Amino acid sequence: MFSRIHSLKYLQSLEWLLTKTIHRHRVTIKSYHDINEEVPVIHLSEIKKILKSVNSMTLEGHACITSNYALCEDLKKKNCKIHINKITGFFMCESCKRIGPWSTIERIIVPKNPKKAAEEIELLRKGIEVLPDFHKEWETIKKSTQSLETLPNDRYSDVMEKFNLGYVPQEIMAQMNTLYDSSSDTLYFPILAFRNLVVGYKLFSIDLKNLETVPAMNAGGIIIYKQKNIKTDGTVVVVSNIEDLLAIASSKAATTVICLPYGLKNIPQQILPSLESYKKLILWFGNDESGWDTARTFAKKLDANRCHFVRPTDRQPNAKVASSLGYDLKEIIQNAQPIWHKSITTFQSLRQDVLSDLQNLDKVQGIKWTRYPSLNKILKGHRRGEFTVITGPTGCGKTTFMSEYSLDLAMQGVNTLWGSFEIRNARLAKTMLQQMAGVPLDENINNFDHYANEFEKLPIYFMTFHGQQSIKVVMEAVEHATYVHDIAHVIIDNVQFMMGMSDEPKYMDRFWKQDKIIAIFRTFATKFNCHVSLVIHPRKEKEDGDLTTASIFGGAKATQEADNVLIVQDKRLTSVRGKKYLQVAKNRYSGDLGIMLLEFDKNSLSYSQKKKPSLKKQ
Repeated sequence: MFSRIHSLKYLQSLEWLLTKTIHRHRVTIKSYHDINEEVPVIHLSEIKKILKSVNSMTLEGHACITSNYALCEDLKKKNCKIHINKITGFFMCESCKRIGPWSTIERIIVPKNPKKAAEEIELLRKGIEVLPDFHKEWETIKKSTQSLETLPNDRYSDVMEKFNLGYVPQEIMAQMNTLYDSSSDTLYFPILAFRNLVVGYKLFSIDLKNLETVPAMNAGGIIIYKQKNIKTDGTVVVVSNIEDLLAIASSKAATTVICLPYGLKNIPQQILPSLESYKKLILWFGNDESGWDTARTFAKKLDANRCHFVRPTDRQPNAKVASSLGYDLKEIIQNAQPIWHKSITTFQSLRQDVLSDLQNLDKVQGIKWTRYPSLNKILKGHRRGEFTVITGPTGCGKTTFMSEYSLDLAMQGVNTLWGSFEIRNARLAKTMLQQMAGVPLDENINNFDHYANEFEKLPIYFMTFHGQQSIKVVMEAVEHATYVHDIAHVIIDNVQFMMGMSDEPKYMDRFWKQDKIIAIFRTFATKFNCHVSLVIHPRKEKEDGDLTTASIFGGAKATQEADNVLIVQDKRLTSVRGKKYLQVAKNRYSGDLGIMLLEFDKNSLSYSQKKKPSLKKQ
């Protein structure tokens, strides 16, 4: 047991031990999804120019450009096809299944050292990553399972009844190459990429508690159903789960249906080439997990011009519910509307949006906090596209509160990006890990692997910045991460660390610099439909006075632009019976204001308002 006499030495010793443990278990926990600060800026015109220099033909698609450039010398084929993401430059080759960043292709075509070009190119080619192939693993699974195509009719009906899937014609499951494990009552659906390459699979457990996708991140394909002998018009219905796919396929409401590998959590850029051939994407996400709002974010990555959306109303729930209620799925799909209006000038254009909001009020209010029920009563929930400002006196626990505030949301599937300029990522991750575990880590070090494995499953990413940074560099990393990982919540701690590295002249007023930074984040939140939480220190004021919105450092722009203003008020140092509490000083959504008491539990580093079960080792 570590000594608790000197708290500073104790913290340093604990951090040292955890760092050593992290290194010792590097294979298990990796680096908590770090976002490298060196995000390359890719220009589509430059990509085309470099490919043109080697006489490679290019075709610009919806999300990617396609080139016939032969990436591997030993696989120079006339039908070679390489897809390059127009935003990130990430490439995938259909012929050799190579994947990687645009910089690799760029260096092969334009070597840095012309004198050693052949040697450099050879090393680059050998080092290119290959799209994970699960063919052997799938063949192994086949040996211990049964194809649903081979089951007798009565046995097949029993399986469908077990999984509560309703009536699904056996030929549909056969066409999708679905496998059934009778010993564990699990269905296996293959995830396919180019030319039916198996790049993963999805497990569908009978208890619905063990729904899992393999691999856990960045699957390179999709689950797809196509009607046989039916000519397609380039339209595909995109759903978030297997049940909806089977419901649409069973009713023959669409010729092609695609299920995303990770539901509404995120769309890996690796699957975009598989969707390039479709002219029209109809996104049908129902009202599950605010899917109606997620569709707008996904549409930006898929090319909003070809995306239509089935807006969730009482007559248009998700496909499985609609099928069970006897609704005409084909009619619902045909009534799908464009995801974006080019111009909205009348109520008629807004009518379906207003109806959708009214019939899905809980979803409109946002994701609820499980640890802060009082906050739900005031703010109603955490919503995309909003801008929140958090302030409080130095040392009051803003970062500790924000780590748990964001952890709560991440545990509910909100993809989160942390930008901590004051505290190192290892220390921040340690705090969040202990908050999730609910027990002192130093006293439970034997369970560290279990805690770390659970934490790694959370959609939390960390920027690797520390200290003063330019707002331009930070925004490049934030926008890149938002596109690649479908980030829904960005936390910046704190804004003062971006004011000393501004590109503006040194004589510019600090208030003016801060206003510009705030304007950039406000625009980003709206444009990318992403919630931004920005920590700003208050002005130096009298210690015995309450902080107000006027106490926030800088001009009035921060509070004017913010949708929510949260203030940590700490009265413990000025009053014998003083308390610490969170004050909601501005709430643009509902106008409700109020306070939430913050009582700190040192063992779990938590401000949670209710006793939560600890994460026990299984």
